[in-house]
Amino acid sequence: MNSANLRTAIAAIVFAALPGTVLAHNHDIGAPCCPFSDARLKSSIEPLTDSTSQLLKLQGVHFNWKDTGRSDIGLVAQDVQAVYPQLVHEKEGALSVDYQKLVAPLIESVRQLNLRIEALEKTRVH
Repeated sequence: MNSANLRTAIAAIVFAALPGTVLAHNHDIGAPCCPFSDARLKSSIEPLTDSTSQLLKLQGVHFNWKDTGRSDIGLVAQDVQAVYPQLVHEKEGALSVDYQKLVAPLIESVRQLNLRIEALEKTRVH
């Protein structure tokens, strides 16, 4: 796979993680799955670091839901909680993952991987 195809594949992974449209209301500001991202609503903004190695700690899995037997894919919330605890929420004793917020580390991971690809391309040219 050449570097252009690799970049395209990585971009496809990032955009595949994007959820459907979410309707928001004023009471959603700061909610766990809030679509607002306005810098004016945030403080202590810091870039994510080491995203690729953090994401590599997660494993996508295929599974069946116990209640319906329906086949599905996703992540195990307990695994996500060990890496990104702020993305896991508990409701009625069950854990859920805020998949929407995985987009940020995915984007930063693509950025990190792109730097590595560019470095390899430079060494290949010379």
